[in-house]
Amino acid sequence: MTDKKALTLLKKYYLPYTAEGTLSESDRADAFKSGILVPDSAMTHDEIITAIKSLSEDISLESTAKAFLYSLSSGDMRYRTALSSLVWARSLPKHEFISNNAEKAGWRTPSCSVCGCTHGLVTTERIDWNNYGVFRYFPPKQYGREPDFACAEYVLHDLREFEKLPAAEPCEEDYCILNGIFACVGQMKPHNMDIALVNEIRGKKFLDATGNAVHCILGILSLCGILESTAHRGFLHNFTNSGEIGGYRDGLSFYPLFYWRGKNGVNYDAVNEIFSSFSGDRLSPSHAVIPVKNEAKAPAKKVVSKAEPYYSDGVYTIMLTDAERRYLALDPIDPSWETESMYSVTHWLKKRTVLFYKENTIVKVIHEVHSIDDDGAYCWRDYSEFDTRLETDNRKMLLPLTARGRAKPITPTNVMAVKPFGCTFNIYLKKEESQIAVQNLRNNQIIPIGEEERVKKIMSDEDFHEFMRYYISTCPDDYFEHISAVRNMKHQTVKFRAGDIFRCQIDRTHCAYGLILGKTREIETWKELPKEHSFRHVMTQPILVRMYDFVTTDQEMSAALLSDKTLCPPRLCSDCDILWGTHKIVAHKKLVPDDIQFQLQLARQVKKDEHFTPFTAEGFMEMSPSRPNPESLYVEWGFASFEIPWADVPDNIRRLLDKGRYFDGGVAMFINADTPKHIRQDNLLLLENRDKFGAVMEFLGLSPKCTVDDFAAKYGGISRQKYIELIEERGK
Repeated sequence: MTDKKALTLLKKYYLPYTAEGTLSESDRADAFKSGILVPDSAMTHDEIITAIKSLSEDISLESTAKAFLYSLSSGDMRYRTALSSLVWARSLPKHEFISNNAEKAGWRTPSCSVCGCTHGLVTTERIDWNNYGVFRYFPPKQYGREPDFACAEYVLHDLREFEKLPAAEPCEEDYCILNGIFACVGQMKPHNMDIALVNEIRGKKFLDATGNAVHCILGILSLCGILESTAHRGFLHNFTNSGEIGGYRDGLSFYPLFYWRGKNGVNYDAVNEIFSSFSGDRLSPSHAVIPVKNEAKAPAKKVVSKAEPYYSDGVYTIMLTDAERRYLALDPIDPSWETESMYSVTHWLKKRTVLFYKENTIVKVIHEVHSIDDDGAYCWRDYSEFDTRLETDNRKMLLPLTARGRAKPITPTNVMAVKPFGCTFNIYLKKEESQIAVQNLRNNQIIPIGEEERVKKIMSDEDFHEFMRYYISTCPDDYFEHISAVRNMKHQTVKFRAGDIFRCQIDRTHCAYGLILGKTREIETWKELPKEHSFRHVMTQPILVRMYDFVTTDQEMSAALLSDKTLCPPRLCSDCDILWGTHKIVAHKKLVPDDIQFQLQLARQVKKDEHFTPFTAEGFMEMSPSRPNPESLYVEWGFASFEIPWADVPDNIRRLLDKGRYFDGGVAMFINADTPKHIRQDNLLLLENRDKFGAVMEFLGLSPKCTVDDFAAKYGGISRQKYIELIEERGK
C-alpha cells in the first residue's frame, strides 16, 4: 500500500467525529506496514506517564525545535508538534491517577485531572493510537475533530513516532515564516484574540497553510510559552493541570492561546530558550518582518467557477436604467467605476456577485442567484442591487468599520454581511410568484411597490421594463419626497403601548391601519396567564395586533374615524416593524372591550413533558409515521386554558381537527398591510367559520354566540375589561 492510500484511510476513519464503517483487515495490515497507521497497544495510566518522562529525557529540545521550523515551509506535519509535546512532557510532574470527578459531573469523560489521560485509569486498557496520530498528518477541518496537543496519549504517541523520523534541518524560508508570524503579532491591537491573528497571517499570504493549520501552529507556540498571557502561562517552566484549564472558548482553541491577547505580544525569552542554541539571533524583534512575496513564482491558474458560464459580463438578469434606479431609491452607475465579478455554486444555485469600485471603495453591489434544473432551464431567478460604502485595502481586504474590527477577505459573504449604506432593490422572478422589494436596511424604511397582480406576472427583463413604464407614469406628485425619506431618514427606536394605532402602506396611495393590543413578553409575566399558554412558547418579541378590515387612500385617519371600522381577528407579529418605525404610529385610543380579542386555539396533546407543549405535540403527531393516539384536547381562548381527555371528545370535533389545524403557535416576522388575506383560513374566529365555531362551543357547553368573556366566566381567566385595566396599569 502506498503512503497516499494509507493517509486517505487515516483521514477517512479517524479525522471525523463519527467515521462510517471500519477498516478492513487487509487494509489495516497494509496500512501498518506503511508506518502511517500503528497497531493498538495496552497500557495503564502509570505506564503512560513513565513512558512520557523517559522519552522527555531521551529527546533533545534542539531536535524538536529544528523539526518545528522545518515543518513550516515543508508542510510536513509529522515534525510539527514534537516541540510542544516535548515541552509539555518535560514539565509534566510524575503522578498517579487523580480523578476529574466525571461521574459527579454527569457528562464529562473520566480522565486524570493532572494529565488529561482517559485510558488505563483503573486497569490495563487497549488504546487505538491512530485517534491521536491523525493530527500528526492533518490539520483539523471544519466540523472535524479538534486536536488536544496537551493530553498524555497524544504526547506519548507523538514523541514515540518522532523518534523514528530522520533528523530535520530548517532552511532560511523557515526563519522568514516564523519571523513573519511574530511580525503579525506586532500588528495586533491590544484586545485582538487568536482568531484575529490567524486572519492577519493568512491575509499576508507568506505561509501556505489553511486557517486551521495556522491556528494549530499558534497553539504549539502558545503551549511553549511563546504566545501566553500574564495570568496563564505556557508549559516551558510551568505546568497547568488538565482539570484547571477550564472550558475552551470554541472549537480549535488551545490553552493558553485562548487567553492570549494582542497586548501580550511575543515572549522572546521563550523564543531564545527554545531556538537560540542553533539559530543565534535570527529569531529576534529586529528580524520580525513580514516576508516579501516571491514574485518569481508562477501565478496560480484561475479556477473557473461552474457558475460563470451562466452569466455574461455587463449583462444582468434585470438591466436597470439609471432613470429606473431613481424611482427605486438607487444611485446611478458612474461609467468610470470598475467592476469585479465573483462566482459560486451551491447545490443547484448558480451565483454571481459584481462589485463596483470607485478607486478602492466598493460603492455598489449586484448579486444574482439562478436556480437551474437538470435540463438547464430556470426554476427561478433573483436579482439584488444595493448601494454601499465599503473601504478596502487596495481591493485586497475589506477594512473594518470600527477601530475594534479587523480586516477580512473580499468575498460575497463578507461584503453582503454588512448592512448596505444605501437602499436595496430586489426582484424575485418565478412564474406567477414574482415579487419586488425596495428598502433601506439601515433605517428600516420601505418603498411600498404594491401592484401585486402586475408584479407576479414579471418573468423577464422586458416584462420588468414594461412594468416600470406603468409604475413611473402612475407615481403621485409627492413620490420623491417619500424616496428622500427612505434614503435619508435616521434610524429610530419607537416607544409604543397597547392602544396605539399604526399605518401600513400597501402601495404608493393605499394604506391600512392596525391596533396594538399588547406585548406578550410583558403579558407572560402576569400571574393571571396560565402556565401552558401559547404566549409562553413563541420566539422573538411578539405583539398582539388586530388590523382594521379595510383599505383606504386616506393617510391621516384618526382614532375617531376608525372607531366604527371592523377589526380582523388577532395575530401575533414581531414588534420590529413598529419598534424601528417601518409602520408609523399615527394615533392612540382608549381601549374598549370590543377591541380586545384573542386567538381561539384547539390542539391535540400526544405526550406530556417539558419538551412538548400542546402546540409542538400537535406537530409531533402530524410528523410521526405511527401517528400516536392523542392523550387529550387542549383548548385555549384568552386567559383560560384547559385539557379534555381525548376519549371525551365527540366524533364531529375529532373530524374537524382532522381536516384543519386550529391553532397557531408562531409569530409573523412582519406586519403585512394586507393582513386579512394572510389570516389562516381555519381560524375559528373568521365569519366564514361560524358553523365550526358553533360546533366547538356547543361541545364546550356554550352558546354559538359565545364571547371570550363568556368563555372566561365558565373556564376561568379574565374578562376583556379586566385585561384593559391590567394592560393600562402594567403596560410599559
